[in-house]
Amino acid sequence: MRLSTFLKAATALVAGVAADINVIGPFALRITGKTDSSINGYVWACHAGAATEGFCYAAGTEPVSGSIYEFYYNYTYYEAYSYPGYITYVFAYQGGDGNPVKVPSFAHIYPNWGSNVHTMLVPPGTDDGTPISLNLTTGLFSLGLLFDDTHWNETMPAGEPAEELSNFYLCYQWTGGYWFRSLAWVSGSRGATPQNPSCEPVNLGVESLAMTDVVVGLDAVRSKKRSNGGARRHM
Repeated sequence: MRLSTFLKAATALVAGVAADINVIGPFALRITGKTDSSINGYVWACHAGAATEGFCYAAGTEPVSGSIYEFYYNYTYYEAYSYPGYITYVFAYQGGDGNPVKVPSFAHIYPNWGSNVHTMLVPPGTDDGTPISLNLTTGLFSLGLLFDDTHWNETMPAGEPAEELSNFYLCYQWTGGYWFRSLAWVSGSRGATPQNPSCEPVNLGVESLAMTDVVVGLDAVRSKKRSNGGARRHM
């Protein structure tokens, strides 16, 4: 995965964002197979229904320009502790007065009660979303504070550490109201088998779109985090 480009280069901060919200981007969302090396490409925002986008897959070795390939990450932190944030896509349209309107919107993992495979979609707005962690060292996404209950019984577990999981899969599935090969999350412990046999395990990461877009890098983000002096930041 060509994450080093993003990690060494910088990412732009969204203009006009309030000081108490940390936003990095725009960047490309990179997909690479964990077991199938032929999976090598990017996420694009595909139409999944009324004002809803899916996380569809496009093969390729270089980021593609265009707003449907541009994503952001909103996150919070407190001193040395990182908190999960939200993968964000910006809906853009022309308002009734003719002026452009942009609506930042959080990605959401939607449960499928008939399967352990759950589709990732982006509805408009930031009222809801699935908290997802971005490792600022590796550039990879995961879900944190998860527990493996495969050994639980009537005795309450003590001192059991929470896990970070990366159960992202690429599947042929209903993506909203359309049939696409798109990104999903498989519920269960590490190595859980997806019910959908078309699913392949993947890494989901970030990659710089273009050097011309860069103003602030992840190193600067880390430095800001270390020098914060305990000030609490909120989404």
